[in-house]
Amino acid sequence: MSSSSSSSLYKQLGLGAGSPVSPSHLLLLVLGAGFLALTVFVVHPNEFRIQSFFSGGGCGRPGTDAVDVASAAAAASPAKNVSGGTTGDAADVRVLVGIQTLPGKYERRNLLRTVYSLQAREQPSLAGSVDVRFVFCNVTSPVDAVLVALEIIRHGDIIVLDCAENMDGGKTYTFFSTVARAFNGTGAPRYDYVMKADDDTYLRLPALVASLRGAAREDAYYGLVMPCDRDNFYPFPPFMSGMGYALSWDLVQWVATAEESRRDRVGPEDMWTGRWLNLAGRAKNRYDNAPRMYNYRGGSPPSCFRHDFIPDTIAVHMLKDAARWAETLRYFNVTAALPPSPLYHL
Repeated sequence: MSSSSSSSLYKQLGLGAGSPVSPSHLLLLVLGAGFLALTVFVVHPNEFRIQSFFSGGGCGRPGTDAVDVASAAAAASPAKNVSGGTTGDAADVRVLVGIQTLPGKYERRNLLRTVYSLQAREQPSLAGSVDVRFVFCNVTSPVDAVLVALEIIRHGDIIVLDCAENMDGGKTYTFFSTVARAFNGTGAPRYDYVMKADDDTYLRLPALVASLRGAAREDAYYGLVMPCDRDNFYPFPPFMSGMGYALSWDLVQWVATAEESRRDRVGPEDMWTGRWLNLAGRAKNRYDNAPRMYNYRGGSPPSCFRHDFIPDTIAVHMLKDAARWAETLRYFNVTAALPPSPLYHL
């Protein structure tokens, strides 16, 4: 940029005589801005893509910190189809994960936001996407009402259902039926699957998406089939464990309108969801993810639903305290990306 052109720009900006900004200062500012742009878009393009992904990708609200997560295609093998139904193609799959929790569990939500945001950062190349939302019923505490409102403003990842807080009194039914209505209009995000999950479940989202990518997109029920040991457990009709199970979008819409689910909501929520589907002859395509979905073992004896960690895990359940979370995250090497710094000593 010549001295005459910088002087012209100086005048266009209304910086006349007596201004503290001289033409030479302006020239330095322009050159500095150009260097910064070169650094962001050419030298560090990946960092720019990651920030763009969090600010506007997926089905989240633009400009929020809603946890919108995507994964690469080859993370894991497909789930087992226990009914022999047809499966979907390799196209992208969209999943809404509703983590059922309580308004006052701020620490757990913060942990899960961190864990799933890191998974998103490690998988910037999108092949399928997952939206993670925290789900609870009406907030009755004045303290929680203020603090939850701040979370919603900041993160945009909370769904507050119109129900009294409960575990087995209809909360899951209300979640599915609310989602069916909220995302059924023109321009609303279109999900292939909606998953209900517990807040003590660690989901490895790239493995989850890769597994669902090979599943049917209609009349599908995905999770860990219970009872898994028919010799030693009472023979309940089959259902998916409440640690985390998914319904295809058509079944979510069916739950919202079916007489079977509307009139029979009170009972163990995972068993009752399976009961609705069994009574109506629905969910012909069932995907059993044993042994990739399981309970944390700890000091308990192994069983068909509880065992040691395995590398190709989709979900670990029963992480009731910080020590279990730390052990689980350590096994899966979640902190491997921690950069060295003189500011912390771990």
